[in-house]
Amino acid sequence: MYTQITCPQCGTPYTAEVHQVVDSKHTPQLKQQLLSGQLNVAVCPNCGAGGQMATMMAFHDADYDMFMVYVPQELNLNQVQREQMIGQLTKQVMDDLPPEERRAYMFQPQIMLNWQTFMEKVLETEGITPEMIARQKRQSELLQTMIRADKDVQDVLIKERASEIDETFFAMLQQFVDMASQMQDNQQMVKLTNLRARLMTETAVGQRMEQQQMALHKLSREAKKQGGLTPAMLVNHIVANQEQPHVVDALVMAGQGALQYEFFSLLTAEIEKAEKAGDKAAVSRLSDLRADLLKLYEGMQQQSKDMMEAAMATLNTILAAPDKNQALAENAENIDDAFMAVLVARMQEADEKNDMAQFQALNEIHNLIYSQMERTLPPHVQLLNQLVRSDSPEEQAQLLNENEAFVSDELIQLIDQVMEQAGEQGQDDLNGRLQSVKTLIQTRL
Repeated sequence: MYTQITCPQCGTPYTAEVHQVVDSKHTPQLKQQLLSGQLNVAVCPNCGAGGQMATMMAFHDADYDMFMVYVPQELNLNQVQREQMIGQLTKQVMDDLPPEERRAYMFQPQIMLNWQTFMEKVLETEGITPEMIARQKRQSELLQTMIRADKDVQDVLIKERASEIDETFFAMLQQFVDMASQMQDNQQMVKLTNLRARLMTETAVGQRMEQQQMALHKLSREAKKQGGLTPAMLVNHIVANQEQPHVVDALVMAGQGALQYEFFSLLTAEIEKAEKAGDKAAVSRLSDLRADLLKLYEGMQQQSKDMMEAAMATLNTILAAPDKNQALAENAENIDDAFMAVLVARMQEADEKNDMAQFQALNEIHNLIYSQMERTLPPHVQLLNQLVRSDSPEEQAQLLNENEAFVSDELIQLIDQVMEQAGEQGQDDLNGRLQSVKTLIQTRL
């Protein structure tokens, strides 16, 4: 549902979407938004002020027999009001579930008055325990202490708390670096960059990460030079780093697309070469790696097949439905990259066979999906999409007149970002349209 909000910063009225029910099975996309801190967030389109809205929320995870309701204390509800609203939310969840999925525990939801406790319970369903959360809190405090500390204190902390400086710690440090960069805080950037350089050279995890980054950089550089990653290229880099399993793991993760028949054939040739040279250690390492990668490859193939079959079934269900909009809403959690790939492939197939009835039906679904997606985008992004699709300068001018509040430097920055991406992907026609729109907006500004 949508709610009307008046920005406390600038007084601008606007609407924001609110979700009060999150079900891990039926609305997994809402759970991911909840975990990433993006659910029920209101941002003023005029000044950018905002944050998370205080609203009651029901969370259900059938795999853990977990049903709880978060009640923000900011709502200042008395006991009667609270019980009424909890009852309404419980009824809503129960009504949305098929009868066979309703359980007795759902009639007595856990009541959560503290947001942190509520989120800890949600995180437990992702395998994140309170102990892990506490560890990350200690790591965050350690990082902030190290940023402020001088070299001597940093030396002591690096030695005494080495066990807490892991990949998660480096990820936190990177977030601080990104934040300082966005705020153009050069003084903070210098501190953070120096700290990261020290940790990369003076800690075991930092040294491993540096080795991985150097190997990935070499692979990426060669791939760009040769016009793309090939199976032969990946084999060569893996063989060169075979004595460093953590580096091999990083190379495999980065080059999964090159795991093809040719890759395994070339890797087998390297094993045979090591056998002839009498290098038993290399034979053992590469043979174990081949066995592991074959399992990974077979798993990827099966997963891809399962995803495509599921996407095809979803598409057939939507095609057969009398109300396509309703069918898309009911299958929203299944509209993913695999579904879009199947949809586009079916459209191409219908076009090639000159089956116009099938093509139009598929194209209707395609357009409905993009219309729904566009409605969830920020207003200035919606405006840019409309400007790019416009057929005439007059239509573009009218759009700008109707959306004058969004004609800003922020829109120019967005256009620059999209132009950069279009240039990298060789979309010259899109780049030309974007440049025309940019010129028109700059003239207004």
